[in-house]
Amino acid sequence: MDQNSEAPNTPKNYLANCDLTIWLRSCRKEILDPVKGSVTFGEIPNWLSGSLVRNGPGGIHVYGDDDNSDSSFPSDCEHLFDSPGLLQKFRFQGGEAFYSNRFVQTNSHKNNLAAKRLVLSEFGTLAAPDPCQTIFHRVSAIFTTNMEELMTDTANISIQPFGDEVYTLAETGYAHRIDLESLDTTLKVNLISELAIINHTSHPHVFEKDNKVYNVGQKLDLWNGPRYVIVELDTNPREDDNPALSPWSRGKILAEIPSRWLLNLCYMHSFYVTENHFIIVEQPLSIFFPQIPINLILNSNTLASALKFHPDEDTLFHVIPRDGKGERKVFKSPAFFFMHTINAFETKEGNIVLDICCYKDPKMIDCLYVSALQNAHENPDYAKMFRGRPTRFQLDMNSASFDEVGFGLAESEEIVDFGCEIPQINSTLNSKPYKYFYAISSDTDLDHTGWLVKVNTESKSFQKWGEPELQSYGSEPIFVQNPGATVKHPVLCKRHSRFKGFL
Repeated sequence: MDQNSEAPNTPKNYLANCDLTIWLRSCRKEILDPVKGSVTFGEIPNWLSGSLVRNGPGGIHVYGDDDNSDSSFPSDCEHLFDSPGLLQKFRFQGGEAFYSNRFVQTNSHKNNLAAKRLVLSEFGTLAAPDPCQTIFHRVSAIFTTNMEELMTDTANISIQPFGDEVYTLAETGYAHRIDLESLDTTLKVNLISELAIINHTSHPHVFEKDNKVYNVGQKLDLWNGPRYVIVELDTNPREDDNPALSPWSRGKILAEIPSRWLLNLCYMHSFYVTENHFIIVEQPLSIFFPQIPINLILNSNTLASALKFHPDEDTLFHVIPRDGKGERKVFKSPAFFFMHTINAFETKEGNIVLDICCYKDPKMIDCLYVSALQNAHENPDYAKMFRGRPTRFQLDMNSASFDEVGFGLAESEEIVDFGCEIPQINSTLNSKPYKYFYAISSDTDLDHTGWLVKVNTESKSFQKWGEPELQSYGSEPIFVQNPGATVKHPVLCKRHSRFKGFL
């Protein structure tokens, strides 16, 4: 090289204050015996008693040995959605906290550990083919509904209470019962066998007072085409003591809604319930279901390859009466992508208000590939791809507001100009008018990206809290009611004595 030539430019860091390596960590050893933590700042209130259990990705490199040189078998996960679910338990008692963790013991996880590689393809990672399984064997598994041999049962998104039981969920055809004391996985529920649905959302609506849980699933009907179904689960204690039974054993389908497409269903992660309605948001990110068996038979591609975004198609809001009476109403808005709803409620006039975390398109899913995370700081478009905003939609249920085709217009407005994700509310206000929601910041180009956010939906303002000096990152905020609180919406933390609740 010419000594007078300039040295190559150092790549520009577009996300100087964002540490994305927190997504690239891997748990290589479980902590089964609780470890006592030490409080480094503030105090844990003595009245806080119980356990907080998280479920989420347990790492991108969990299978295979560190020195495994056989690159023909992928042991690393290429997308965060592919990681095995890791349960993390925080037990609070007497002002102290104890921590333990354990992987969800799905069949996929156990088989992967034994093989030291991914045995089945995941959302974004293609598994190496099993030399003992021929193409005819895979075809036979599909047509004999023995899908467990071909489809992953990874459960890495949520953990939900179902009466006196808890289950881990993901967008698969399975659910797993968890023993809260040991974090052991004690039962696998096959939704295809129980309710003839191929998957369900990761965020059901739990109504503890009614002993009911509602969720949205999807089914493929040979004669009627792909459909969305609303499922009601009874969480009352069972009269018998059969451990093989689950809430899905007594579940029933309340309603079915046809897909707008002949061979596609939309990607669905969450939905709404109000006092009198279910609301399904049919976004124009579709799953081409014929592609899935082709991928399984040929072992040729991942589930992600079946996704397609239709930016020129509307987002549809299907409003279904909970009592089964009356007709379904459909509203439309320009295309957007979402994963998490915030809350919905009905006004005194009978109209519906919906709050949701919106994105222009689903590029944020691409941002969660491991390669994208590793190279994000050199990507000038990464922050833009991950840019979402909480948005409020208004549905006018008056018949005069519908066009000649029968669609109503869903009017929208931005709640705050700040990225919010994994939103939570005071759960007692689910499906009711509310004022505040809580979230983590999702903008990756801020001065600090680990903010916890409290949003006032009435004033369209927000407060944020974080520890930028420590570069710490908050996880999904969970609201805990302060015993004897007199205010309707207790807020963030005990750092200041005037606050009346905790996240």
